[in-house]
Amino acid sequence: MNFCYCCGKKNFSRAAEALSVSQPAISQHIHTLEEYYGARLFERSSKRVELTQAGSTLYVYAKDILEMHRVAKRAVSDLVEMVTGTLTIGASFTVGEYVLPRLMAAFSRKFPDVKFAVTIGNTEFVHERARENSIDIGLVEGIVEDPQLKISKFLDDEMIFIVSREHALAGAGYLEQAQAAEKLGNAVFIIREEGSGTRLAMENMLRRLDFRPSHIITLGSTQAIKEAVEANLGISMLSKWTLRKELKLGSLKPMRIKDFYTTRGFYLIQHREKFKSRATEEFGRFVLDQDLTGVLR
Repeated sequence: MNFCYCCGKKNFSRAAEALSVSQPAISQHIHTLEEYYGARLFERSSKRVELTQAGSTLYVYAKDILEMHRVAKRAVSDLVEMVTGTLTIGASFTVGEYVLPRLMAAFSRKFPDVKFAVTIGNTEFVHERARENSIDIGLVEGIVEDPQLKISKFLDDEMIFIVSREHALAGAGYLEQAQAAEKLGNAVFIIREEGSGTRLAMENMLRRLDFRPSHIITLGSTQAIKEAVEANLGISMLSKWTLRKELKLGSLKPMRIKDFYTTRGFYLIQHREKFKSRATEEFGRFVLDQDLTGVLR
């Protein structure tokens, strides 16, 4: 750039003034170029400088290089500014299967050029992917504590006891807390695997009731649990977001305990040192900065 300014101004002092550098610095820069190319680039006089044949040849290429730099800078800037590219998301089962699809659909209507690559596992799995910086965003159920991650709640959830419509407790209405342990005493509890946020929420709830199930079946997915409960294999506790269709159709029935509610949050997690593309930033704002009730209806 210094060389091109000297060519245009035909005076080292004026070039230095335009570039806000000293005239000796300009002279040193030109001297370095002449040593590098092994040719004299300017004929110097007291008032002006003129390009030599070698200098004129270099000037042609230097202008092309500056133009290519300008175009490349603009292209990179456009890429950074555009909301495009692939967004890599890790999601826990409940969020990934029952909440994320609606979020992606709504986001895609606003930013159609963004593509998604989604990995689904339990909360522990997603936590590890975020911790090792292999995903742009993680969406999990339950609290994750990790100083390497930025953690923000984006949605409230309620956990609901469910039974088959053939179950004896299907029409029981609200149970008194004092009756709950007795009514649930011999029930088969169907729960998620270790590392699941849903399992953790259920275990916390049972501790609050001071109740320990005597018979437990462990299944690795929410859908498998719903099918097992519907078949009257046992009872379970799942997120309200996973039960919308079944409760509406009546294939599963809620079992409630009076004055006893179990709530938790869904959280967006990101590695603190992860580079954030415009797509990542916009998706984060989309999830965190609005009421999602309408999106998830």
